[in-house]
Amino acid sequence: MAKEKVVVKDICTDDGVNLFEVRLIKDEGVGLLATQSGRNYLILDSLDYWYDLIQDTYPPKQKCRCKNDLFKVKFQYTYHAHYTDDIKNVGVIAECSQCGKSKEAMSVDIDYSPTTQLIEQPLTYCEKPKLKYKLTEFSSYWTDEDLVRFLTYINKELGLNIYCWYFGKEVKVRRFEKFSVDNQEHIDTMKYGFLNLFFSVEEFITEELIKFTDEKGIYLKRDIWRKNEIIQLSSMKISGIGYVYFFKFCNQYLDKGDVKDKSKEFEAITSQLKDWMKQQFVNKRGKQCFDSEEMYLKYFERQNK
Repeated sequence: MAKEKVVVKDICTDDGVNLFEVRLIKDEGVGLLATQSGRNYLILDSLDYWYDLIQDTYPPKQKCRCKNDLFKVKFQYTYHAHYTDDIKNVGVIAECSQCGKSKEAMSVDIDYSPTTQLIEQPLTYCEKPKLKYKLTEFSSYWTDEDLVRFLTYINKELGLNIYCWYFGKEVKVRRFEKFSVDNQEHIDTMKYGFLNLFFSVEEFITEELIKFTDEKGIYLKRDIWRKNEIIQLSSMKISGIGYVYFFKFCNQYLDKGDVKDKSKEFEAITSQLKDWMKQQFVNKRGKQCFDSEEMYLKYFERQNK
């Protein structure tokens, strides 16, 4: 059995500073290191996700049992055993600068490739780590019929184009194409799940959104909804209930440390969408949840078994 390669890297800034205040969001694998002079650095590839995650709550500083809040930090990179060019996990190790106690403060699983930037550029300077912008995320437990009704509303009432990134049914490769609610084959495909659906006023220039293509099909660039005027819908199957759907869009976006507005037209569309969701579905799970009554009851029964 091949032995996994492990590399440990002492973390410091470009100017040699190696003591940090540490703020982590462990469940999401993102974090921020701050020097005593007030310079902030996001760890690994936290840049995009950090801002999404802090819109509601800013993570507190880590503290040692001795009450000290300054740490030396190491990253422990574990590579895949059979293809050692890629990292599969990064352990964030914090050593108290006062008492010397060391612990793994966070473990981050890596599920993409390539990963060379994680070791070549472990920190990314972040001038404004507390930026707020208009980000919306909500979820829905729906039946197949609910999904079709929603897609019909998106296309026929809001007048949006629909694009689908999905696995082909016969040949299991990733495909990316325009979706039609009048095409029964497209509708049937949706009932078996998909990677992402995208809704936009504008027609896509698909070549600009594709990262690369290989024998497994088309891979899209990450989070194309962030700077573009796009609403994204993803899905996940929950055992014993059915499909839950996740919406993401933003009416502002971050550009080199500045918050910029998207168009008034796009804000009007997203406002209409939210109003329709409130009218059509129940939000008993929470303010940002819009479920059909039938699916909510399934969710409730499962939670209370």
